[in-house]
This record gives sequence, structure tokens and C-alpha cells, in this order.
Amino acid sequence: MEIALENAMPEVYSGGLGVLAGDTIRAAADLGCPWWPFSLLYRKGYFTQRLGEDGSQTEEPVEWRVEDFLTEEPARASVSIENRRVELRCWRYSAKGCAF
Repeated sequence: MEIALENAMPEVYSGGLGVLAGDTIRAAADLGCPWWPFSLLYRKGYFTQRLGEDGSQTEEPVEWRVEDFLTEEPARASVSIENRRVELRCWRYSAKGCAF
């Protein structure tokens, strides 16, 4: 998932394209357009980078609770990928438009 929706959701974007995607979703909400974008959701993967005084880099995992931002939908599906059953579920984020 590469969509910047809120600063407090650090796991869902890493840069410019994510910000552009988030801006597009918010613009559609501002205009009142019914729109249902979707993407993959990753709970882990990004990290916070720290640079030491000597220039060395260390990484710290970023933890966030999906449940604090998204609403889980009841529908489920499962698929077989490389002889492994993978369960799928959906989470909803309701983008709110600006009141003009």
C-alpha cells in the first residue's frame, strides 16, 4: 500500500507517490465523488532510520495498529498461492472531504 492518508499511519507510504495518491483520494472526497480506491495493506516493512553522530545508520521497526485507523469488513476470501492457502480480508478507511 502506497497511500499517504494520515501522518500517524507511517507504515502505508514511503514517499512522493504515496503522498500523491493520498492527495488524489482527499481531492475526490472534497468534491463529494463516490470513489473506491483499493490497495494492499502491510503491517510491517518500513522502518525509522536514525543516523548516529559518526554517520552510522540504525533502523527501528515502526509499529502501528491497523484497528486504530481502519474498520475491518466482515467479508473474507481465500486463495491458494504456491500450494498455500492465504486468507484475505478488507479494511475500510473513510476519507472525509473539506467543508467549503
